[in-house]
Amino acid sequence: MLLAGVGAFLWIIKDAPKFDETLLKDPLSSQLYASDEKTVIAEVGKEKRDDIQINQIPDVLKNAVLATEDARFYQHHGIDVKRTLVAIWTNITTGSSQGGSTITQQIVKNSFLTIDKTPKRKIQEWYLAIQFERKYSKDQILEMYFNKNLYGSDVYGVAKAAERFFGLGPDELDKLTLEQAALLAGIPQSPNNYIPTVEENLEQAEKRRNMVLYYMNRHDYISKTEMERAQKTPIEETLHIQQKSTNKYQAFVDTVIKEVQAKTNRNIFEDGLKIYTTLDPEIQQITEDVLSTNNYIDYPNNNKLQSAVVILDTQTGAIKAIGGGRNYQTGGYNYATSIKRHPGSTIKPILDYGPAIEKFKWSTGHILKDEKYQYSNGTAIRNANRSYAGDKTIREHLTWSRNIPALKAYQEVGADYATEFANSLGFPITDTQKANESNAIGAIDAASPLIMAGAYAAFGNGGYYTEPYTVTKIVSSDGIEEELAPGKKKVMEDYTAFLITDMLRTVVDSGTGVKANLSNIDLAGKTGTTSFDQSAIKKYGLPENATRDAWFVGYTPQYTGAVWTGYPETKSSDDYLGSKSADISKLVFKAILSRSATSTEKFKQPSSVAKSGKEYYVKSGEKPTPPKPNSPTNVQANYDEASDSIQLSWDYSNESSSETTFEVSYTVDGKTTNLPAATDMQALLQSPEKGKAYTFTIVAITEGAKSDAATTSITVKETKEMPSSPSDLKARYDKKSNSIEISWKKSKGQNVNYTITYTVNGSTQTLTTLSESKATLSTPQPGQTYVITVVAFNEAGSSEPASVSVTVDTADPGDDNRDDHDGAKDTNKGKP
Repeated sequence: MLLAGVGAFLWIIKDAPKFDETLLKDPLSSQLYASDEKTVIAEVGKEKRDDIQINQIPDVLKNAVLATEDARFYQHHGIDVKRTLVAIWTNITTGSSQGGSTITQQIVKNSFLTIDKTPKRKIQEWYLAIQFERKYSKDQILEMYFNKNLYGSDVYGVAKAAERFFGLGPDELDKLTLEQAALLAGIPQSPNNYIPTVEENLEQAEKRRNMVLYYMNRHDYISKTEMERAQKTPIEETLHIQQKSTNKYQAFVDTVIKEVQAKTNRNIFEDGLKIYTTLDPEIQQITEDVLSTNNYIDYPNNNKLQSAVVILDTQTGAIKAIGGGRNYQTGGYNYATSIKRHPGSTIKPILDYGPAIEKFKWSTGHILKDEKYQYSNGTAIRNANRSYAGDKTIREHLTWSRNIPALKAYQEVGADYATEFANSLGFPITDTQKANESNAIGAIDAASPLIMAGAYAAFGNGGYYTEPYTVTKIVSSDGIEEELAPGKKKVMEDYTAFLITDMLRTVVDSGTGVKANLSNIDLAGKTGTTSFDQSAIKKYGLPENATRDAWFVGYTPQYTGAVWTGYPETKSSDDYLGSKSADISKLVFKAILSRSATSTEKFKQPSSVAKSGKEYYVKSGEKPTPPKPNSPTNVQANYDEASDSIQLSWDYSNESSSETTFEVSYTVDGKTTNLPAATDMQALLQSPEKGKAYTFTIVAITEGAKSDAATTSITVKETKEMPSSPSDLKARYDKKSNSIEISWKKSKGQNVNYTITYTVNGSTQTLTTLSESKATLSTPQPGQTYVITVVAFNEAGSSEPASVSVTVDTADPGDDNRDDHDGAKDTNKGKP
């Protein structure tokens, strides 16, 4: 058994790397290349560290490091057996990883070994640590430790750290205070979390410093009084940060550094690497200009306002530009990649409607009721405009960013399914967080522009997610290549991606995102805003409608962009977004993409999707209720005398790809009759009854859905003949009755009446108007000549007059036996 153990130990250590003293000395800088693989965008590590001698390091700093990292440094021979056994026991009994490495082990691990946490690597580390201590003295090892440590970002070596954080040169380290020394001793445990150049790190850095002070007291390097006094000193009072000159691609470069550190065991500052990145220098420059000048956006006069951007390739996930913040500085807090803020309504495609379409195959025309509603725990939920829209499609609800329908969709899908869907898009929601139903409307501290851009790109990429990345490959100084670009993963069906995309098109075309729209570019996108809680509103005197975060996330087939705007902290009544500044994210997106997006490619409708009216649906899923078609317009009815027909015509705007037919009917005398269905916006009614009022109704029909009716009316006038002049007009004086009897033949025409006038002694009078063909003039004056005139008339007009004259004879008195005679003279001037 013993021999087997010894054999295994020897087999493991035979592969241990040899000591290479060049790895302990000056590093080789690394070059970063743009996406064209030719343009050098940065050289990292070219600024040499300031190596110092052990006698330059003050005791207060040595004591702080020894108390924290290796209290028995001067007693062991490379391995602290007691500390190692305690760490092993803790790992076994609690499952947590406990460090047991000595300072010597740390130098060996960081200089010669990989970062893999395997038993083989640990045994090699022990072996090399012992060998290392045989080769170098304790002071030499401690000097190496101070000169090689990483203190965050590109700060290597304690001398550079003291210069950057406190403004102290290599010959001024004896001026370090107890608080400053404790901070320097604590940072190497987690450099990027404790580096004090990042404001958001200060709270954690101060806690770590205070822990170092505790260790110093525990190991009797300082008294309890000294510890407590130092722990009460605010970390800000001990700092004098020196700003490094900023590379114009600095936010992107800082992200590359972190990505290389996270994905590989390479030391980007020392290993002389060629790092090939995804950066597009033109887009990055536009991004920096938009964020850091007022040439594109009229920013408020408040230097605390921040805005951050990520632009990536929709199809590959390759990051093209990063705007880490307004006036970003080297090693500063990168708001594009590091923030964890509420995403607001930008979460709705990710957590609500995307999962619902994926799970239930909802159409974009699926109806949800926007109404007074509550969370499952009884807490009321409201829309931003405090109103309810009733039964509307999910397209319309998403277009106007309504909260209640989004929650209903989330509840119907279920928190487990929705969370799994979101996680697959790179949006982090823990099992603990998913119990919060307000996640459905974006009330979760998890979003950054990087995360949101990656998630939305999957909708634009047909349902494939690629983790956003900045590095494609690394080539080491010995020519070995390492590919770092991640692969893509299918996370949803193509129909889900397309239906979400089409609804988000509507958001920017006519909804809350119109200010971000791009002319001639197929764009989909979503807005999001968050509000302050009542405690913050009261504490800082903020308006009730103050906005905390403003988002816009949009994508084309070419690029995806995510923009966040807000205040990192609210400490005064000015630290909020008003109605104007809440639009900044949309305006930033438009300013960048309008100058970067060059492709006019359209999102392609997959074969799994069909269209009904304006709405898309999954062929194997729910088909939307056909939308009501538009009503016909400009309806006209004209009577054509030549063909004796009423000719109908109308206009129609068809917004559907489906065929539209028209139902045509007419009503006359209360009776409705259908005409044959029409397709070409015209119809004909032959031989209408004259003088009747016709009302025509036209209804458009698409996929069985009917429009509102359009109507018009027309009356065809009767064609009446103007009557002819009365003919055979006669007038006879009858002595017996002492009257003139008048008669004539009826005129041709319909509804003819006659007007009879007489003229005597130059005076004309109307005798009568009648429809018969005879009349009587009573008691005419003896001896007078009467001119009788008859005119026929109807609705079409009047005839030419017909006239006849008659003279009334003078009779002898008492002559009663004379024969009757008419004595009339025909003076008919009319037509026979």
